[in-house]
Amino acid sequence: MYLQKEIERLIDISIEEDLRSGDITTDVLVPESAIISARIVLKQAGVLAALPFLQILFHKIDPSIEVTLYVEEGSYQTAGTILGKVSGPARGILSGERVALNLIQHASGVATTTSEYVRKLKGLHCGILDTRKTLPGLRALEKYAVSVGGGFNHRFALDDRFIIKPNHLYFLRGTSKNPIKDAIEKVKERNADLPIEVEITRFDQLVHALHPFVDGIMLSRMMPLEIKRCVDRIRQTEKKVYIESLGTITLDTVRAYAETGVDGISIGSVTHSVPALDIVMRFK
Repeated sequence: MYLQKEIERLIDISIEEDLRSGDITTDVLVPESAIISARIVLKQAGVLAALPFLQILFHKIDPSIEVTLYVEEGSYQTAGTILGKVSGPARGILSGERVALNLIQHASGVATTTSEYVRKLKGLHCGILDTRKTLPGLRALEKYAVSVGGGFNHRFALDDRFIIKPNHLYFLRGTSKNPIKDAIEKVKERNADLPIEVEITRFDQLVHALHPFVDGIMLSRMMPLEIKRCVDRIRQTEKKVYIESLGTITLDTVRAYAETGVDGISIGSVTHSVPALDIVMRFK
């Protein structure tokens, strides 16, 4: 529900950004009474996302515009597939075309890339996680698309959990003999109800990260052998903690990291640098 509300807010902003005072060319050249229909055509194979939001978008432009979908959200389709059609007043459809395509092209690109990572982990109990490396203003859409592609959402913003990173520990080193322990206890004192995760970059930091208050341990920029060593050490304890790997992990290397036994792998590239899926509208 949160994501849907945020995506609807994004749609409002996008319409305002593109139309501003109106589609002046269309208003001059297209008769107000003109009715058209357009097929939504996939030109590149991939996983589709954000299709249900098309009706919401066009309804905001003109309530009489109808959107009919022929494929399911999250389905993989081949190039040439007709995804659906838009029919109704020509002015509204032409005015909303670019915003509509921007929405589904980008979301489908994220979903497609995410699904490629997910497929690499077939048979393993390891999930693909997104990050906060999202384009400004598009976080809700991108995180929605990640879930459509089979991935999982990590934190949505800076206030939904504590994540203690090396940059935070830097400010404790001058006054603390054990920065990780002190940081954990400080944030726990601030809000005992929020989850606490700790990012470490070396095996020797693990002994401090395995604090009773910690819910998750992030193994950052380690090679698979060192990650496996950390995972084995954590599993030897009775502590139930979510283990996450992150760093420069690609489609070629992601399975090797997953085979270490981590619960999840964060992939920033599924949101911050994915190509859009090629989708067009063909008008009648």
